[in-house]
Parts: sequence; C-alpha cells; structure tokens
Amino acid sequence: MPAVRRRYRYWLHGLFLLAMCVQEVACTSSSHPIILANIEAEAADSASSTLQRAYGVGYNFVIHADSLLLQEDRPMHWCQGVAETSDSLWVRHDERIVVAAITVIPEDCVDSVWVKVARDQFTMGWTHEHNLLADAWPDDPISYFINIFSSQHVFWFVVVLVCMLAMLELIVWHRRRVRMVLVHDIPSAYPTFLTVTLVVAAWLYAYIQHYVPHLWVQFYFHPTLNPLSQPAVLCAFLFCVWAMVLLALASVENAFSLLSPLDSVLYLFALLGVCAALYLVVSLTAWSWLCHLLCLAYILFALYRYFRYARARYFCGLCHRKLQQKGKCPYCGAINE
Repeated sequence: MPAVRRRYRYWLHGLFLLAMCVQEVACTSSSHPIILANIEAEAADSASSTLQRAYGVGYNFVIHADSLLLQEDRPMHWCQGVAETSDSLWVRHDERIVVAAITVIPEDCVDSVWVKVARDQFTMGWTHEHNLLADAWPDDPISYFINIFSSQHVFWFVVVLVCMLAMLELIVWHRRRVRMVLVHDIPSAYPTFLTVTLVVAAWLYAYIQHYVPHLWVQFYFHPTLNPLSQPAVLCAFLFCVWAMVLLALASVENAFSLLSPLDSVLYLFALLGVCAALYLVVSLTAWSWLCHLLCLAYILFALYRYFRYARARYFCGLCHRKLQQKGKCPYCGAINE
C-alpha cells in the first residue's frame, strides 16, 4: 500500500507540474509589441480589410524564411496597374514584425491585398499578403507548432518512422513473443483508449479543415489551449488533444509497472508505431467518405479487442496484480484457480 500511495503521489506531482507549464505557455505571450508612430491614420484605411481576415493592425509575426522583401513607399493606384517604387528593404530570418496597415488595390493582378509591416520605427514597408503569409508565421508557440506539424517533412518522417518500427517489431516478434497493443496487449485500458482518441482527434482535424476551414484559420491566428473558449467542434478537438497527453503518460506508467524494462520499451515502441500508422491512414483518406468508415471500424475493433481479450478480469490472490486469465501469476508466480 505505501508503494501504491507513493506512485499516485508522483502522478499528482507530475500532473501539477504539467498544469503549471501549460498555464505558463498559455498565459505568457512570446510576442514583442513594437511601438509605432503615426499609424492611426493608416489604420482607418485598413478597417474594411481587417474585417475580412483573422489578423489586423497590431498583429505580430515572426519571419521564418531567410528574408522578406518590403517596398518602402505605399503602392499607388493608376490606370494601367499598380505603381511600385524601386526603394526596398529586407527583414531577416527570426526578426519580429507587426502589421501597421492593410490596403486593397483591385488593379493588382498579382495580389490585390497589400500589408504594411514594421520591424521598428525606422524599418517598415509594404508587401503582398501572400508573401507575408508564406514567409512569416504568427508570433505564438502554438501557431509555430501547427506550422511544423503541418509540414510535408513531418509527414514523410512519420512514414519512415512507421516503416522502421514495423520492421523492428517484426524482428522482435519473430524472436520472442512480446506484448503489443491490439495483438497481445497488457491488462490496461490506457493504450487502447489512446489509439481511439488519436483516431477521433485526427478525424476531427480533417473535418475542421475540410468543412469549416475558417474556424481553423481563426484558431491558427489566435490559438489557445483552453477548449471551453472555442466552438463545439474545436472544443472537441482540443479535449482530444488533452486526453491524448494524459493517456500517453498513463500508458507509459502502466507499461513500466506491468512489464520488464525491455518489454516496456518494446511495447511503447509498438504503441508509437500503431499511433503513427493510424494517423497516416486518416490523413491519406481525410478527403473521402472512406475516412469515416475506417475510423468507425477501427474504434469498434479496438474496443472489441480490449473488452474481449485485454481487459483484466481477475486479481492475483498474493500480489493483487491484474490478471487476464486464471493460472500462474506472471508477476509473483502464485497459482490462481
């Protein structure tokens, strides 16, 4: 009993530290506001444009490209197009800028929306909106993570990771019958519900981007870790993200408490591979009706496998560990009949 109480005390301490870290990230802005002079007059010209976009005057970006070219003078309307001057300047990688004004020039065949940004009071200029959004990210750690996670490089990294983990598990499975989620699972609900929650989160992510993209754009420019402040579908997605974090921690703790260190590592690698494979399947079928069927089929299959085979039905009479069947206890060797 003291060991059990000590384990749960460590859990409570860990969750408390996690909550404190999340609160610090959520409440501390990484933005560095820039004091600008004489932008109020141009802000009035930007009012109508700002209403159509998720960002506006005073919004902070950080340059993630090597550089961003700015035009010092305001672009002017004229009968044959848009007058651009040769005076230009550059803002460099990792420099922070703020939106000073937004204007629309319908004659511009490249991009009718021009945005004035400033690094400081002496470095400011105009650029096309599509250049700004391509070369700069919102100055927020959650938006930064969204950009990294949405990168094609991450997708192909997950593909390679799945292949490597699959080969590793096949080799290990051939040599010794180790525990694996959904195949020879441990008597714990956390790994199964982690995979189910991941499938639901991936499906919600695809649903939001396909059917209500404006919600995702708004969330991208104004992210938050508080699900209760978002519309229903975003609220459900954020709840799934939080649930995955807690279920992942619980799965690691249960694996090391029920298995040997080597088997625990192999089991967690297999769990990581299954999660990565599920995410790939949902991502590749996200824009078709097949995604809905596959998600529903997997959820039913995973729950059936858990309640039919993995759920612990007995407890050892000597060490009180969870057992999936009667007989010799794999932890203490006692015979349970």
